[in-house]
Amino acid sequence: MLHFDRMTLIDFGPYKGKQVVDFSDKSGVSIFWGNNGRGKTTLLNAFRFALFGVIQRRNGVLKNISEMSNDEAKLEGRYGFTVILDMTNDEDKYKLTRQIKQRPGLLAPGSDEDYEKVLFLAKNGSILSPEDRDHELNMIMPEQVARFFLFDAELLQEYEELLETNTSDGEQIKNAIEKILGVPVLQNGVIDIEDCLSNYEKQKSRAARADDKTVQLGQEMENLTANIEEHQNIVREKQAELGELIRKKQILEGRMADTDKLRNWIIQRNEAQKTLSKNEEDLEQVQADIREHMKNAWRGMLLSTVRDLREKIEHEESVLEAKKQKRNVADRFIIEMKKAITDRICPICGQEVSGSIIEHLRAKIEESTNEFSGLSEEERQRLYNLQGQMSSIRQLSVDVRDEKQEIIYLENRKEELQISIGEQKQLIGELADNIKRYGEASEEADILSISKDHSEVEQNIRDLRRGIEAENKKLAELKTSKEHVAATIDKMAGGTDYRLASKKYELCDHVFRIFEESKTRYREKLKQNVEKDATALFVNLTGDKDYVGLKINDNYGLEIIHRSGRTVPGRSSGYEHIVALSLIGALHKNAPLRGPIIMDSPFGRLDPTHKANIVRTLPDMAEQAMLLAYIGEIDDQVARKELGNHLIHEFRLERITSMHTEIR
Repeated sequence: MLHFDRMTLIDFGPYKGKQVVDFSDKSGVSIFWGNNGRGKTTLLNAFRFALFGVIQRRNGVLKNISEMSNDEAKLEGRYGFTVILDMTNDEDKYKLTRQIKQRPGLLAPGSDEDYEKVLFLAKNGSILSPEDRDHELNMIMPEQVARFFLFDAELLQEYEELLETNTSDGEQIKNAIEKILGVPVLQNGVIDIEDCLSNYEKQKSRAARADDKTVQLGQEMENLTANIEEHQNIVREKQAELGELIRKKQILEGRMADTDKLRNWIIQRNEAQKTLSKNEEDLEQVQADIREHMKNAWRGMLLSTVRDLREKIEHEESVLEAKKQKRNVADRFIIEMKKAITDRICPICGQEVSGSIIEHLRAKIEESTNEFSGLSEEERQRLYNLQGQMSSIRQLSVDVRDEKQEIIYLENRKEELQISIGEQKQLIGELADNIKRYGEASEEADILSISKDHSEVEQNIRDLRRGIEAENKKLAELKTSKEHVAATIDKMAGGTDYRLASKKYELCDHVFRIFEESKTRYREKLKQNVEKDATALFVNLTGDKDYVGLKINDNYGLEIIHRSGRTVPGRSSGYEHIVALSLIGALHKNAPLRGPIIMDSPFGRLDPTHKANIVRTLPDMAEQAMLLAYIGEIDDQVARKELGNHLIHEFRLERITSMHTEIR
């Protein structure tokens, strides 16, 4: 079992200078208390860096490891950093030293190329060769299973992927689970025996070809075998390609998470620039329209004068029109009366007109001619002029009203556009500042292409899976044909060589089936044990009487079982957290490889009751456990009470400066 004894940090992240943390050789729990920004996650990364040489962030692996150099140490002329991990594995003592060291001759190194990596592993006082060192480290803790020992509790929701089928993340976690449980040992045995079985099968085919009775069937058998091997190679190639694509997808997802904010800023800036350009074009057009309309704007200044003039003209025109109309009426009357006098017949009633009436009519004609004299030549000309003036005034009044409304609209539109342009320019400036602080302009095209690359990789993964499925279907058909041919050969062949080859093949096939069955039974037994131990931990952690256990699926995903026997759908993030911790604890109980659990921020989503339950259960999850918690995440009195004698150490991460933390 692996146990961490001591860690030495030299200028690693905020841990300036040389700082030593002694964990002692006792089993139990150590707590590191520190507010946000004090270096809890960096401390977790110190273990990860020492063991694997990587720095893991929540959004992916840190590309430039040299960034972990302490900034104050750089100002004092010290570049690079060192992590030394003393540990015990079974009866052996190890001292692991990993260092990022300034290359000779460089005064102020910048990128990773200016540093060299140094790695030593001493076993029981003797420094190992690079080959032995790498082998020992892989035996102590393979990187593939590190997630079960060193983990950021904020990422525990990843284990929800185990409830889904055919997801790349779920497959990766499942493979890691089976590795920590030792399944690959049997799997490798199956593969080795399968190779032997293939060799014996080829011997059978050669023996069948040597027999006159089965020479053609033997050739067919060899062809089928070769065809099967070809398709198996294709499947292996596609699976290897699939693994690479899955890793690429994970890298892209890390980059997407890492650049999510930056990418959104770039997109917003580009959209703002498009809006700004459109607004500026619209403003230029509006200003041109205003200039055009303003050519006739002088008419508005005459509106009052025009109104008065119009009233005067209208009055004079109406007087002249009335006089003209009266004369027209009188002329029609005089014509009718003259006709009556001439014809001596009334034009209205048709009766005869007497002499006395004729004289009366002549008097009326004379009277009307004098009273309704009509318009003079001067008055007629005046009326004609007034009508022309009135027509112009009416047109002028309409134009003035239309221009005024249009100019008001354009001025309002101009103001709206100017405000929008100001807002867009301010937004672009703010976004440009953000982009400048968090990314280089030269990287923008790459950043914006990440989503496209991710979609393409996902599509390629889907295509590869369909291709693998088609190949496996073809393999099944070929193997069925091969079995039929083999059965026919067994009936027909009678040679000694073939019988001997058949016996060897049958013996190896029995061993293969034993291993295959053993692998299946071992996996099922492990799943049962994991389910049982995870249930025990879960019941202790939750304390909810309605939740009686957990049920495991083929991917090692765990579902909560209600006391009614039904699974609980749509569990909360807090319960997802508890289920994941239960799974990790159960894996540690059933794994051949055992070691410390180091958890960063394990209580963020939980209420006080569940926090206390987790603290109380920690000693049952691993013999050595370390909690990295911020002050207030859990009450220190509760932690001490629940852990009792299992609490070995408490450390505090104290801020000296913004770039310097001391472990007390």
